[in-house]
Amino acid sequence: MWDFETDQEYQGVLAWVDDFVTKKVEPLDMVLGATKEYHDPDFIRQIRPLQQEVKERGLWACHLGPELGGLGFGQLKLALLNEILGRSRFAPVVFGCQAPDTGNGEILAHYGTEELKKEYLQSLLDGEISSSYSMTEPQGGSDPTQFQCLATEDGDHFVINGEKWL
Repeated sequence: MWDFETDQEYQGVLAWVDDFVTKKVEPLDMVLGATKEYHDPDFIRQIRPLQQEVKERGLWACHLGPELGGLGFGQLKLALLNEILGRSRFAPVVFGCQAPDTGNGEILAHYGTEELKKEYLQSLLDGEISSSYSMTEPQGGSDPTQFQCLATEDGDHFVINGEKWL
């Protein structure tokens, strides 16, 4: 028999997150629109204090392991948390667990050069910058086995040859 009960301590965390998102984060969807511009004055004024509250509560970037400043929540806890965060466009940003920054930060932490980590990792993990990726191509959509775009090193930069679709 499977037990799907959430432990009492974590249920308390989820209750706080639910209340916080309902009262403080979901209203931002109406105020900020679609913007996620990290340097926009309205974004800073509205989002940064909420991020600080989340950090003080110890819930910032909890998908990350402790070595990167997170709580290392497993998949079940993350699923329950993300069920709440998924209600608002800005909740993942407020909690430091927005895509694609989550995966990109972990990849950078584990495989990036020391130079790249120094320049980008902490700012990314702190939510000061955001990252991106481009995946779709005309011949294969989002099927990575069909990708043809190629980046080749040319001196101290890269040349990207190929076509990406938004």
